[in-house]
Amino acid sequence: MDEGWPRRGAETEYRRRRERPIMRHPDRIALWAVGIAVVGMIAAAASAHGASGGGGTGTTDSCTDASFGSRVLRLGNCGTDVKTLHWIMRAASYDVSLGKQFDAATQAQVEEFQRSEELEPSGVVRTRTRTRLVHTMPKSIASWYGPGFWNQKTACGVTLKRHTVGVAHRHLPCGTRVTLKYGDRYVTARVIDRGPYTKGVRWDLTMRAATQLHFSYTDDIRAAPIKG
Repeated sequence: MDEGWPRRGAETEYRRRRERPIMRHPDRIALWAVGIAVVGMIAAAASAHGASGGGGTGTTDSCTDASFGSRVLRLGNCGTDVKTLHWIMRAASYDVSLGKQFDAATQAQVEEFQRSEELEPSGVVRTRTRTRLVHTMPKSIASWYGPGFWNQKTACGVTLKRHTVGVAHRHLPCGTRVTLKYGDRYVTARVIDRGPYTKGVRWDLTMRAATQLHFSYTDDIRAAPIKG
């Protein structure tokens, strides 16, 4: 059966389409390849910038609420763990600030401490340096108090609340800064009251301070008051 011109026209169009160079698909692949390459270059540049920013000795990272001992401390770090480091070192008579920034002065004082302990004076606080620093904090017996005293004035004029972080001592001046350690936990507090009056017990922690230390009964703790 002769289909005539319609069939011959369709065959001609079919051959024409098969012989025509098809460029759109390769062009699309090329565009995607270029795009992926550009994204890769941008990512690599950002990564390199981040690495140089985080590894430099003079950089400052954002302050973090970290526990002392949870990370290595070095120049540029900032956080509550740096503050704890400072309080411990100041109690041991090293000339550091009491803030959260590990600056050049802190590094120099850490190096001095390391030399005194016959450690490599790297200025970086790793496990061995941290352990030696902790040993500068004397051990003594502590207790805790709170219920029954809420909303009352302490001997130092502080209204005692459930959330009050503080410590009582027989003769240290009110407001004296002190670092407390129990287990692997640390608290920085101030003397806000007088006591304790039980023989052999040197410190009396507020309930909030005891809770932060996971301290629930009379026991030995380490405590380092800052003199002056």
